[in-house]
Amino acid sequence: MRFDDRLETTLRQADDDGIGLSAKWQQLVDILAQNPSDFDPAAVAFGLQKVRQFMDVVPSTVREQCVRALSGRLCSAPLLLLLSGDVPTVAAAAVSGARLSDMEWADIVPHMPTRARGFLRNRRDIGPMTLRALRVWSSADFVLSFDKTEREAAVRAPHSVQIRDIVERIEKLRLAREQHEPAEMLAAVAVEQVVSFAEPIDEIRFETDEYGTISWIEGAPAGAVVGVDIAEPAFDEGPGPDGYGAAAFRQKMPLENARMRLCGAPAIAGDWRINAAPFFEPASGRFKGYRGILRRPNLAEVAHIPEGGTNDAENIQQLLHELRTPLGAIIGFSEIIEQQLFGPVTEEYRIIAGNILHDAQRLLSGFDDLSTAAKIETGSYVTEVGSTDCDWLSLRLAERLHELSDVLNVTLNLVQAHPVRPFALDNHLAERLFSRLLSAVIIGCEAGEILDGRFRTEPGLNAVNRFVLTLPKKLIDMDESELFGSGPASLDDSHEAPLLGLGFSLRLVRSLARNVGGDLRFYNQALIVSLPAVNDGRTGLKDEERE
Repeated sequence: MRFDDRLETTLRQADDDGIGLSAKWQQLVDILAQNPSDFDPAAVAFGLQKVRQFMDVVPSTVREQCVRALSGRLCSAPLLLLLSGDVPTVAAAAVSGARLSDMEWADIVPHMPTRARGFLRNRRDIGPMTLRALRVWSSADFVLSFDKTEREAAVRAPHSVQIRDIVERIEKLRLAREQHEPAEMLAAVAVEQVVSFAEPIDEIRFETDEYGTISWIEGAPAGAVVGVDIAEPAFDEGPGPDGYGAAAFRQKMPLENARMRLCGAPAIAGDWRINAAPFFEPASGRFKGYRGILRRPNLAEVAHIPEGGTNDAENIQQLLHELRTPLGAIIGFSEIIEQQLFGPVTEEYRIIAGNILHDAQRLLSGFDDLSTAAKIETGSYVTEVGSTDCDWLSLRLAERLHELSDVLNVTLNLVQAHPVRPFALDNHLAERLFSRLLSAVIIGCEAGEILDGRFRTEPGLNAVNRFVLTLPKKLIDMDESELFGSGPASLDDSHEAPLLGLGFSLRLVRSLARNVGGDLRFYNQALIVSLPAVNDGRTGLKDEERE
């Protein structure tokens, strides 16, 4: 029998051996997710501690992408328990994609954070033992007073939760349950579950706690809705409100016909409209949560869907979801070969694996662009409120596009007409918007060409930041229909180059800008991006401050 030493090999690698913490974190998660029986329990415990240690270093977007790529391969209860205490997007991906037995789910339910148990309640394949455990713990989740941040931090803290103990405890509970399984009770619970979802539901009365988690309902099975969060917008296919609803919650404003999505049994799954108002403690005035009604949308509120299926944007989202799974596996196996994790390979094989990895990452980047475009079209794309400094943005763009501009021998010249106010959008969106624009246009430059971009602020009651990008020689004679049209894809295969071509990239940037109240337009042989600026209370600039 061949001994599987992948875990030990990965753990022996130094954290600074050139592989990178993000890559090592992904390797550990991928190995531990499979939960092979021949791994040393001590090595598993140490590997889980490393996963927890790197969580604070590896970007959340990388962690989320890695967990989603597992897609049904997450079969380790200890690893799932650890990931369930991560940020909501990672925790939701782990809980929704894990494949545990009913017995394993029931064993870890008491140790999961409250939010993660809420995600679990919305799975359609909850077994009777898991359902019973969730019902037992619902009283602790939604009746007792607790600090949500502290409870979730307790799951993630390596000192408050001994990972080795978790591994051993789950194994003991599994063996005990195999010997003493109350079959009659499970059958009764299963029948109860089926009956509770038998009738269609059109209205649900609810109440949330101060964090936005639904803690009480009337009109639907509690396990189907309790635990859903109205404070954060829905992501991917998960439950939650639209951006308007989440923003209203943050400002403690009434919700009027905000869109809401529920998941789970057919009786409650789908689109809803939410009307709710905040309530406060009479004595102290402290915010306590929301009370309101969920209702099914009427005919006037439902977008027309052609007979026989969903709209094109939803079909694209589903297709991309299906394509990401094998692509994630391709990326993982390519990294294994390129980094020689299973043993030495020839240089030729490493080069081939590197090329496959490069192309797969470009495909993944293209998938992300298509997904963003589809979300914008359906109105489900949500932007975070934030502020982005122009100096920081210029440096980030120069660093991100350095490799692409060097390969094409193009000089990127970004200047500011001071003073330039911060952009009124978060760092991630600002960087993504401008990097997509610049990478697409850089491809159209000739070798040795200088690409000029200028930032400036137009002050007023509603200050606007403008970015004027002069077109390169190859594109300068094009009209707007050609620039924004469905032309051929880029001939460059660099990772930062737009996979779907110049026209698609420009349309995507324009959609992103318009989604936050800005725009992208073509004028006088230049592309002009207009975005809202942070209002500092001034209506104008002094003459000596103007360009």
